[in-house]
Amino acid sequence: MSRNAPASGETSRAPSAPSLFKIIQPRLLIIAIVVVIFAALAAIYSKAQTASYTASARVFLSTDQDSLGVSSVDVTRYVQTQAQFAQSSAAVTEIAKALKLSESDVSGRLSTTPSDAGYFFVIKGEGASEAAAVDLVSAAETAYGKLLISSTQTTLTEMLKVRTQLTTQLQGLQTSQATPGTESGDLTAQLQGLSGEITKAQTTVALGSAAIKLAEPPVSAGQGASGLLRNTLVAAIVGLLLSVLAVWIMYQRRPTILDPHNPSDALGVPLIAALEPGRTTASAAETLVSAMSAVMSPTSKVVAFTPASRGDLTADLVSSVAAAWSDDQGVVLILDTSPSSEVRASLEGLPRATSAELPRWAHEPTCLARSSGTGRGHILYNRVSPARAARPGGLAPILADRAPVVDLVILVTSALAELPMTAASAIQADAVVVITSPETHLKELEQVPRDWPALAERVVGVVHDGRTGIRRVTGNTPDRRSSVESITSSSPVSDGASSSRNSNPMDAEPTDRYARPAR
Repeated sequence: MSRNAPASGETSRAPSAPSLFKIIQPRLLIIAIVVVIFAALAAIYSKAQTASYTASARVFLSTDQDSLGVSSVDVTRYVQTQAQFAQSSAAVTEIAKALKLSESDVSGRLSTTPSDAGYFFVIKGEGASEAAAVDLVSAAETAYGKLLISSTQTTLTEMLKVRTQLTTQLQGLQTSQATPGTESGDLTAQLQGLSGEITKAQTTVALGSAAIKLAEPPVSAGQGASGLLRNTLVAAIVGLLLSVLAVWIMYQRRPTILDPHNPSDALGVPLIAALEPGRTTASAAETLVSAMSAVMSPTSKVVAFTPASRGDLTADLVSSVAAAWSDDQGVVLILDTSPSSEVRASLEGLPRATSAELPRWAHEPTCLARSSGTGRGHILYNRVSPARAARPGGLAPILADRAPVVDLVILVTSALAELPMTAASAIQADAVVVITSPETHLKELEQVPRDWPALAERVVGVVHDGRTGIRRVTGNTPDRRSSVESITSSSPVSDGASSSRNSNPMDAEPTDRYARPAR
């Protein structure tokens, strides 16, 4: 019997977008490891770097009208321009030639900084030794002065050319005119002014650059900082940002459940139980039994436990729910159709059933019969091959023969990630309970209402199992020893059962002979 029909117009709603903190919170350990690795690599790199030394010198500039060449100029801009001029490509070329180094090496070790407090700029240089740093700064000062003189020499050459042209014009006018005219007087005045400028330029070239008022000798500043702390901090920040970005991108590609209400929103069914971390299996089973009783119809006999992904449903939880339910209602039959399960190994930790009121097929070797642990109920276990359960109506003969004589049938199905095999077996139950975990991918749930409406109609609710510490064991492990306390808090330990379990390991072969009705 399926659950009550939902109200008209009820549809699944998309899960709300989680915050970035919720996305990275489960992966904080991974992020921390990445940050530590980046910081460690940066520290190792910094330690391996060759020690460097620094030297510096200040170059004071003359700001009088003769040096500037104009009556009005922005002195601050002038200082900035001169600082850039000292680090120009032409200056770098001169320094590289003088020191016999590559231009890239010089440009990487040389820097200039204009001052905000006066008319000077600072030349800084780095080197593998104090002498190398001092030589670099000295070469920079020399190259700067040489370029300034070269610039003044070029100006002087141009002025000399202009004077020659003016002299030629003046001589031509004097030859053609009997008496000196106004034009001859203008040319004579220009020549006189130009001669004065040429004299100043010649003096500047002779005495050096007038723009340099004082060039200090380089002073060594000693060994420079290795940058260990700075590099480590930057690497840690980069590692943090990259790891957070990678986690966010991975989540966007395969979103998982960060809130227990996400799967219920995706399926459009209620969240009937959220098992918090730290809950014992027995306590979680009691909560789940109460929640199932509230959403299932009283006439429902077959309930399917369907994990969203393989590993979301633990064997201990199935055994504990069966034990708790049988304590109240009598006999619970577990039909295991999952491809791989440990439910049988978990049940073998319970005492053997001794009641004569069990069905005839409960005493066959193909059926595992156990007491619930308190003596008030019994648990029967049958293994059914997934191929048979996936056939249309493949479980019908089994359910018709065995469901009427038991109080409840728990059908353990394949995960929703293995659709359509899961749908074929799950829709043969009266009600379906979907089990999720923090590792469940939401895309596997969102496709159920859209692609498998018949299965979605039978889902009565979602159980979110957040107990990640005891989960995610898939595959058969015959030597696994299940604790009786994980089934029920009052289950006694049977030495005979333990001895039998050790001497007769369980049959791990998935075959439907465990659930074939006796003739």
